[in-house]
Amino acid sequence: MVMGTTPNTETRTAPRPRGRPGLTPEVREQALAAAGQLLAEEGLSGMQARAIARRAGLSVGSIYKLFGDIEDLIRELNYQTYQDIADHHQAALAKANLPDDAVHDRLMVLGRAYIEFVVTQNARWSALLTFNARHGEALPKEYHDIEDDLLDIVANELAKAPGFDEFDYRARSSRALWAAVHGIITVGLPNARASDPVAEALAQIDLVVTGLLCQAAKRA
Repeated sequence: MVMGTTPNTETRTAPRPRGRPGLTPEVREQALAAAGQLLAEEGLSGMQARAIARRAGLSVGSIYKLFGDIEDLIRELNYQTYQDIADHHQAALAKANLPDDAVHDRLMVLGRAYIEFVVTQNARWSALLTFNARHGEALPKEYHDIEDDLLDIVANELAKAPGFDEFDYRARSSRALWAAVHGIITVGLPNARASDPVAEALAQIDLVVTGLLCQAAKRA
């Protein structure tokens, strides 16, 4: 939907109630859900107060009163994205139902889960990366905490493999693995020359995972 134009279907816009709605927690959740829909559809370009208000059936002023400013609203939505990434990875591991000592295969499940999230939620994922790059050190503590939670998912899997007993080495390895997979997905996946970019990305991730586990095994 082009910003500032009238939606094409009635289902895209919630009806605006008569009178001024009370800014209750329920109304806030309604506005947050509307903003989340726009973010998933259009990315950061959809984060305009007028568009959010139209989708939620509220006034523009209500949006600012509920969230302070659009940047604060985006922070909240991005935090939800972080949580959804973590939940998606944990769900993928649970669904795979692999034994704990199948560390290589479990890490590959996580790699595939990350690819799946990026492919299916690309607008949200891109918005998260762009917003983080723009704000850098000004990001709230909650962002860093959820990032640590994501790294802990990887570190907990590495802890089951030989050579990762030392905490600092395990933490460094989890960051290195996450960064490598992130780079493969961010740079390699969109620019892959292979006929199956996802398969190529997974093959590259497999090289990284195998190398990391082999290197650690020599320390055991």
